[in-house]
Parts: sequence; C-alpha cells; structure tokens
Amino acid sequence: MIAPLFLFVLPVFAQETEREPLGRLTAYRVDHVETLDGDALKKAVILVRDGVIERIGKTVIIPDGAVVKDFRGQGWTVMPPFTVSHASAFQGATRGRGRNGKYVGIDTVWLADNELLKDYLSHGVLLAGIDPPGTGIPGRTSVIRMTAHAPVPEAVVQDLHLKLTLDSNRSAKDLLRNGLKDADAAIKKEEKAKVDWEQARKDWAEKQKTKAEAEKKEASKKEAPKKEGSASAAKENDKEQKEEEKEPPKEFTAPKIDSQLSPVVDWVRKERVAQIWLSDAAEWVHWNDILKDRELPWELVLSHTSSHNFHEVVEELASAGVRIDLPARLAMQTRYTRIHINLAAELVDAGLEKLVLRPSSSGVSGLSSWRVGVADLVREGLDKTIALKSMTIEPAASMGQEEVVGPLVVGMAANFIFVSGDPLDPLAEVVLVVEDGKTVYDRELEEQEEGR
Repeated sequence: MIAPLFLFVLPVFAQETEREPLGRLTAYRVDHVETLDGDALKKAVILVRDGVIERIGKTVIIPDGAVVKDFRGQGWTVMPPFTVSHASAFQGATRGRGRNGKYVGIDTVWLADNELLKDYLSHGVLLAGIDPPGTGIPGRTSVIRMTAHAPVPEAVVQDLHLKLTLDSNRSAKDLLRNGLKDADAAIKKEEKAKVDWEQARKDWAEKQKTKAEAEKKEASKKEAPKKEGSASAAKENDKEQKEEEKEPPKEFTAPKIDSQLSPVVDWVRKERVAQIWLSDAAEWVHWNDILKDRELPWELVLSHTSSHNFHEVVEELASAGVRIDLPARLAMQTRYTRIHINLAAELVDAGLEKLVLRPSSSGVSGLSSWRVGVADLVREGLDKTIALKSMTIEPAASMGQEEVVGPLVVGMAANFIFVSGDPLDPLAEVVLVVEDGKTVYDRELEEQEEGR
C-alpha cells in the first residue's frame, strides 16, 4: 500500500515546481545597454515581467508568450532615466532671505497644463527635485515624477532636504548660526520638559502607592467617633488632597516648536539631510566655521557660474565625504584667466565618490544643453560611467528614489530610456521612455500627433 501512495504524490509535486511564473512579460532586444552596474552590454535582451527586470544579458532565453520588442540594428542605447536634481523651471514664486523652514518646494509649483512635464519627459527625465525659492533657510525640497497625469505635478516626496544657502556677508552667516543655536535651545527645552514629566509621573506613582498603603491600614482599624464640625473640615481636606494629587499626563507632549524652526531641529537631530548651497570658495570656509565639530547629515550644492575658484579647495571638498552637486559645465579660473577647470573630474580624482551633475541653466534650454556640458567634461577627463551615473542614479539616490532610478539589474523596476545613439552625443535624441515596463513616451508617436 505504501508504494502506490508514493507514486501518486510524486507527479503532483513535480507539476507544482515546473509551473511557469504568471504575469505580463515583455522582452526588449537592443543593441547597447548602459547598465551602470559593471560593463555595458552589446546585443542584449532585457526581460521584464510586471514592471520588474526579470533577466538581462546577452544570452537570455525568451519564454513563449512574451511580447518581443526588437530594436536591434538601430544603434539605440538603453540606460536608466535621467534625474534632474534642481528643476528650477517649475518654481512659480520668489522669496527673499530669511528663516522660512515651514515651506516646501511643491507649494510654489503651478502649471496651467502639463506641457512642461512632457518637455522633461521628452528629454528622458523621470524624476526632478523642486527647491523652495529664496535664500538663507528657504524651506524643504520636494520630488516630482514626470509621468503624473494631472495638470499640476504631484509630489512623490513632499518634504525632503532642508535647503540652506550661504554667502560671504555677515547676515547670511548669522542666520544659519542663529538657526542652529535656536534649534539646540529647542531640543534642550524638550529634553528638560521630558525629564520634568518623567519625575512628575514617578512622584505621582509613589504618592499613589503611599496613599494605598495608608488606606489599607485605616481600613483595618475601627472607625473613630466623629466630632462636631469635622464634616466640613474633611471635605476641605479632600478637596486639597485631590488638587495635590492631580495625575500628570500619561503620555509626554513635547513643547511646540515654531514651524519655521522645526526643520532645522529635525536636521540637528539627524532626522533629515540639509543641502548647503555655496557659490564661492570663501563660503566653504564660512560653512566650516559654522559647522565646527558638529556631525550633521548634509550634502553640498555648488552654484558657480562659468568662472569660479572652487579649484582652490578641491581636496577639502572631496575629503568631506559628502555628495556634491554641481552644474555640468567646464569653467574658467577667476581673475581674468582663460584656464579651463574641469571641477567634476578634479573632485573625482581627489576621491569624491558621490557626484551629481545638473543642467547648467534652467528651463528646457538647460535640458537641451545638459548632455553637451557633460560630454565636454568627459572629453576633458571625467570618466564616462561616472558621468552617466551623476545624471541618473546619483541624483535619484540623493532624493531617496533608488528603487525608481537605479542600475539596470535583475530585480530593479523596469524604468529606462532609449537614446538614438551615444547618450552624450548632442545629436542623439531620447526616443522612448519606459516606466514600470510600460512605454510612457514615444517620440515617433508624439511627432505624429503634433503633425496632425
């Protein structure tokens, strides 16, 4: 009887293990893939199931039933989508200097239609950071996704980095220094309030214990005869006792912090990252003077123009160990020289590990020249893979969006773009944008729509 039972169970078990995975399956045959995870791939297949990369490589077997999209022979390159770290074109307001920490970038974004979203998407941009306008402590950044189907862009991250700007004048330094000082004071006030609350709870618990013991002893004794007039006195004593024994709150409530200061407090507590904006090497010195020995989470955003003097502090910048964001442009040394500076390459050579390159000007014109600027930096010595990462996965990581824009590897969300050639060739165009395995931008179809 045992053998037949064994033979009956075995086929059922084998059938379960051999069942094919379910789900929508698409295979992309492509000429070139910049995975940004090791070497690039030639003549490869990207197999996507339900919006996730299931397999990628040169020898991927395409299962029966998969939708095959064959783009071989066109010279196209597949790579992660571009990410713009600071999309100032979306800002719809201005603000001066001050402590305005309560504002977030998305509050200033308004569009009558989604044409600007389409413009960014047509350049292969899937994510963009939105800064609050103003200087000093202007507020916190937001993140938008270009495929939002709404007239007004919706934030995928409402409240992210604390933006801080610094220049060489005293008022700018005092603003940041006082902000840190006030944050320290608010934290100490909260700590003291919590200590006082904990002590009050402890005292109350001890009083309740003493009271219970006294009541227990009293109950064991015979009730003594009551004297005339003692009733009113007893009532008064009960009233005083109730007032004295009012229970402290069971849950601690922290003292309210001013909304303009609250984000700075979060930063000092290491609960958020600050982005420090500098436009001159001297401001780097001032920032170190403000920071002193504090260990806080921060990134650096350099906002230099076509000439600067940051090359004078390259070693110090690189050794800070933070992510550095800068415009994608070759610049010149100041003081009327014609000597070019490849700041990005110099920082990487000095040991910088996290580089972000953003468009050197705002708006759609900045997007059009972005890859040209990066190509100039690569031509003058910046590693190409590092350059491509600085336009894609590094800014996404800064925004906490590593699962949206990352290296093209198995298990990653199927978010990628097709470029009609080398990504750093200014004549190459973004022809397709794929999001979660679905085509959300097709240049050919868009041009056909526009031509009607």
